[in-house]
Amino acid sequence: MNPAGASIALPSRRGLLIRTVVSLAAAAVIVFGFVLPAEYQIDVTGFGKLTGLSRMGKGAPNTTAAHTYTTAFRTDRVELSLRSGEEYEYELKMKEGEALVYSWTSDEPYEFDFHGHGEGKTDDAVSYTSGSAAVSHGSIIAPTTGIYSWFWKNHSDKFNPIHLKMAGQYELIEDFGEPPPEEAPTPPKR
Repeated sequence: MNPAGASIALPSRRGLLIRTVVSLAAAAVIVFGFVLPAEYQIDVTGFGKLTGLSRMGKGAPNTTAAHTYTTAFRTDRVELSLRSGEEYEYELKMKEGEALVYSWTSDEPYEFDFHGHGEGKTDDAVSYTSGSAAVSHGSIIAPTTGIYSWFWKNHSDKFNPIHLKMAGQYELIEDFGEPPPEEAPTPPKR
């Protein structure tokens, strides 16, 4: 009996059987139409492909949060000093898939561009970040074997130092042509 004193009518056997069949059918639609395609990429009905559910449980192709390398990472600190109006390009060589984390700071803003190009292919350079700033922090996983470099130009009227810190898998390129003596920036120090 319920609190009001009236009795509750139970469903007939036929009504109970209908409710059970409807519940099982709804559960089957949910499992085969949604859960299996989204979680396990099992798409027996084709509904998962049609709605995109079958892609939900898949990670991005060929990506992982962890990377392993055959060589140990290195770290370098470089100090550059550019006079007013001077420009400089500092280059690294990286193999496809190698990683670089960097940070540079200066006392005054610099015009800068961090870019890269395939080995021997200077016409296909890609700029990754550029602008005017006194600070830049970033990272890159080399999309191709080639040269990756920073270009800086000092537009201030002051002698302006750059403090560059790097870590990762790369090779420093220190000999890339000598500018005329009157335009030569102070050589980098490690």
